[in-house]
Amino acid sequence: HKTPSLGLEVVSVYLICQSGDISISTCAKYGRSDRTTCSEGIPDYQTKNTDCAMSADLVFLRCDGESECPFFVSSSVLGDPCVGTFKYLEVKYVCYSSLVTCEGSISHIQCENGVIYVSSAKYGRRDRRTCSTGITDDQRRRTNCSTRANYVFRSCHGKSECSILVSSSVFGDPCIGTYKYLEVNYRCQR
Repeated sequence: HKTPSLGLEVVSVYLICQSGDISISTCAKYGRSDRTTCSEGIPDYQTKNTDCAMSADLVFLRCDGESECPFFVSSSVLGDPCVGTFKYLEVKYVCYSSLVTCEGSISHIQCENGVIYVSSAKYGRRDRRTCSTGITDDQRRRTNCSTRANYVFRSCHGKSECSILVSSSVFGDPCIGTYKYLEVNYRCQR
């Protein structure tokens, strides 16, 4: 998504994922790296400097992991890498869905149109709130005990659907005596 912005002008962009969360796939850039992008109606002297794009880390910090993200594009917000040049913001992102399944349940992932692309999968416990209903405090006290769930990658990646029993017998036990859960971030890819 490329959005034009000239230092004094403020343009609002709205990144959104209808289902899932925003994942910035490459670094967001603000400035100008070519003469043709966002150049219609712009004087030639304002598109001449094409070596002035800088990383827009603020976009990543504000938007990555959110389902929607309104953002103001201007030099006062992002900095001005090239005064007098008509600039644009370039952000490449994908939308990932998240699925959390409690221990002892079946995790089911399905893509109606396409195949499953697993971005991350962890089994264990990373906080006290997730999957905590009816679970004693002792069983959720330990929160830094998750491990990469490679079985999800092998079983689901590239398929249109998969079902997995969420259990230490499948994933191993990263924290004995702790009630665990499976967290999967994925997207449906055509």
